[in-house]
Amino acid sequence: MSLLETVKQFFTRLFGLNDIAVDLKPLSNELRTFLSQNVSFYAALNETEKSVFEQRAGMFLQTTQIIGHDVEVTEQDKLLVASAAIMLVWRFPDWYYVNLHTVSLVSGSFNEHSQFGQPDSGIQGMVGTGAMRGQMILSKPALHYGFSNDRDKKNVALHEFSHLLDTVDGGLDGFPERLSDNVYSVPWLDLVRKEIDKIHRKQSNIRDYGGTNPMEFFAVATEYFFERPSMLCRKHPEVYETLKSFYRQDVAPLQNRLNPEKKRLAHVAVANAISDVVTLAVIPSLIV
Repeated sequence: MSLLETVKQFFTRLFGLNDIAVDLKPLSNELRTFLSQNVSFYAALNETEKSVFEQRAGMFLQTTQIIGHDVEVTEQDKLLVASAAIMLVWRFPDWYYVNLHTVSLVSGSFNEHSQFGQPDSGIQGMVGTGAMRGQMILSKPALHYGFSNDRDKKNVALHEFSHLLDTVDGGLDGFPERLSDNVYSVPWLDLVRKEIDKIHRKQSNIRDYGGTNPMEFFAVATEYFFERPSMLCRKHPEVYETLKSFYRQDVAPLQNRLNPEKKRLAHVAVANAISDVVTLAVIPSLIV
């Protein structure tokens, strides 16, 4: 059975033939090149894995609306959003984001009132809860920057999708229960508390925002895990091993497949377009 036929069967089981039309077209060579140059995770895959990644990205985009507010949404934008979604659940082949239906791209940072250009406009991504459940908002420049610089342990799309994984069980506590077959909550949350204390005492290279609370620690550690896995493994081995169990993937060897030239190409010019500082906050009905 071909991969496309398998994908169609998946959609048939999940939605029913009358609910969704499956039309997964192969990516153009131009878009494959874009992925290779901008998504290091994809670039490190072998050809068979790349084909699976492309099909799963297509499945995600079939069921998730990507819209723009005062910005044009390109195929490249959609692929970056889909890439973040698929990277986290790469070892969960049947995963479907039941708690997401729309991703909105905006022109820049904003505040809790969705205002741009204000002194407190430092938010670059959020996911909604309550009445806003099922929605994600991402700054388009921050989305691109997160993939163009894969050395700074920051990627706003990975951050927000990790929140979705945390909330899919109905809770928001830094323990993604749906991923936790081989991880128990008490040891993980004890480790998180110790790591947060190290952050507060300036004894950690996990960025400060991870010290906000357990849910933000999980999101920040996820960014670190996918961007600098070898470093995380060296400096925070317990955190790395637990995230490896959560995500069922050992990212460090995958990253080591990349040659230096591919890493250099991944740092495209957009990295100079926006600030290196990403400010995030928690606000009512929103998780950022």
